[in-house]
Formats: sequence, structure tokens, C-alpha cells
Amino acid sequence: MIAFFYFSKLPQSVQQMAPFLPYFLGFSVAMVALYFNTSALFYLGLVLLAVFLGGQTGLGILSIELLFGISCLIVLVVTLLPERGLFTWASLPIHIITWSLLSLGLGLASRQPDWLATWFETTWFVVEFLSAIKLPQILMLLWLLICLSLVVVWFLQQRRVIFNGIITLFSVLLLITATDQVVTLLTTSGGLLILLLSALQNAWHLAYVDELTALPGRRALQEKLQRSLGIYALAMVDVDHFKKFNDSYGHDVGDDVLRMIAAKIGAVAGGGMAYRYGGEEFTIVFNNHSADEIRQHLQAVIDDVAETAFVINRRKGQKPKPVHVTVSIGLTDSIGKANAAETIKTADMALYTAKKKGRNRLQLKR
Repeated sequence: MIAFFYFSKLPQSVQQMAPFLPYFLGFSVAMVALYFNTSALFYLGLVLLAVFLGGQTGLGILSIELLFGISCLIVLVVTLLPERGLFTWASLPIHIITWSLLSLGLGLASRQPDWLATWFETTWFVVEFLSAIKLPQILMLLWLLICLSLVVVWFLQQRRVIFNGIITLFSVLLLITATDQVVTLLTTSGGLLILLLSALQNAWHLAYVDELTALPGRRALQEKLQRSLGIYALAMVDVDHFKKFNDSYGHDVGDDVLRMIAAKIGAVAGGGMAYRYGGEEFTIVFNNHSADEIRQHLQAVIDDVAETAFVINRRKGQKPKPVHVTVSIGLTDSIGKANAAETIKTADMALYTAKKKGRNRLQLKR
């Protein structure tokens, strides 16, 4: 929107290069989709570029309307079907459905049957909103139904691909109804840019956030410590007898326990930031605090975990069984340490001491 209002004030050279921006962004989205092997991103970018090209090549009204309807259906399919990649046999259904819809649209556009024109010309409802948009009512109703469905699913599941689908739907609607070439140019570029940034953000999330616990991972911890200036306290947290627990109740139950403990650690008071270090081990960093200042907050975490009963055997026909797990914590701070690696090593030594002294306890080491 900002670019639209200031477009005429841009240098002439920039204005002349702007028409190439959708093609550059479309190529970038395709390359990212190929690199990360994601079919949804590939087809959403394809839809935006196809609708943009349809307007640029001067297609007939019926062909443009068909392109709009087919695009909405493709968005629905690629956002709701599970992501199976681009180059796997499991992704074959989404390829078949998508290209079948495209073929159907091309076939109808070439033949332009009378019954289709009749459908598009029929007024199904007398609604001022639908009449104000120069599109067949049946297509507007299709767009509204798909858009509302995706909004509901997004509120329920908060999946990134659903959000991308909603953005694509609004971009397609604006592309079809807009008459200003600058608007179509900026709409296509904006939609493709959102898809590209969403893919990059998802890649960052996969690299820095632990999927099981939703806590930042070790890479995020390393970067955090590299940027830390001044004093900070660091605690290493380990689940007691976790291997024995896994062997007794199974890895699925073990994963549930890790999620529960991660939630407890993530809610630690005192401004601590929790990370999953690996396996059943976690790290908590307290910026601008010494070890003595945050001991009570870590002891509260130990007590909270120990007092929380974790119920197993929740399946029907089995008697629920409450079990208790505990954690041990090794604590130190950066005072007198040469670097972050030495601080982590000292906290690990403190954790080892806590294990030797009986577990379910906090051990401080300078």
C-alpha cells in the first residue's frame, strides 16, 4: 500500500524495473519450494503468478473468471491436504488433483460451453456486496466459502500453510478485480513476498525451535550466549532416571513427560529463558543475575515437578496410574569464567554432583 502511493515518486529506472519483480519473486518462491521440497508453497506461488499472467496476457472475461475459480479450488486443496513434498510418491494425489483442476479450467476456457456462461450470469442472491464486485456471484460465493473455511481451520490449528492460503485468496481476489496495473503488480509482488518470508521463517523455526517441547534448541542457546554481555546465571536441568522411565512406560509416555517438564521449566520465574539442550537435558539462562539471586526460582521448579503427578494408562479399559518424576539442576554463573563453554562445563559438573548426592536437588558450583 505504501509502495502504491509513492510509486509515481520513485526514480524512473526503478519504475521500469518494477514489472520484473513478480517474475523474480515467483522464481525465488519456486526455488525455495524445490529446495525445501514443499508442494503447498510451490502451488500457492504458481497460483499467484498464473492469475497475474492471466491478466497481463489479456485473456477473455470467461477465461479470467475460470482462472479465478480454479485458483480458489487449488488453494483449498493444497492447504488442507497434508504436506507430502514435491518429489515423493506420497505427493502424487496433490499433483493429480491440482493438474486435473488446471486441465479442467483450460478445457472449459477453450470450449466455453453455454451452460457455464448461464451459471456465471445467474443472480443467485440479491446482495449489495456481491453485486459491487464485478465477478459472477457463484464464484464470489465459492471464494467466501473457501475463505471462511480456511479462517476457521487456521483459528483451530494455527498452521502456517493455512495462513499462506488465506493471503493467496485475498491476493487473487484483488488481482481479478483490480484494473490499475500498478495495483496488480504490487499485489502479486506482496503476495509472493509473504510466501517467501513465511518459508524462510518456517526454516528458521525448524532450525532454532525444538519440535517436541516447543522450546528453543541448542543452536538458539549458543547464539544467545554468544550475544550475552555481563553477568548471567546458567542452570543445566536433567530428568532423573529418564532412561528407566522410558524402558518402563514407553517412548510415547516419555515424550509426554518431557513436554510437561518443558512447560514447567519454561514458566520459571526470575526472567529465565529455557532451552532444550538435548535428550532429557534442558538449560535455563538468567541474564543480569548471579547464581545466588535465582536459586529460589530453580528450587521452585524442582518442587513443582516433584509434586506434579503424571497420569499414565489413560486408555480405555486401563486403570490410570499416577507417577512422579523429578529433576536435578546444576547451577553456576559467568563470574570468573573465560567464556560460555566454560560456564556450561561448570554447570554440567554441578549437575553431575547433584546426581551423585541423590538427585531431585539443586547443586551450585562457582
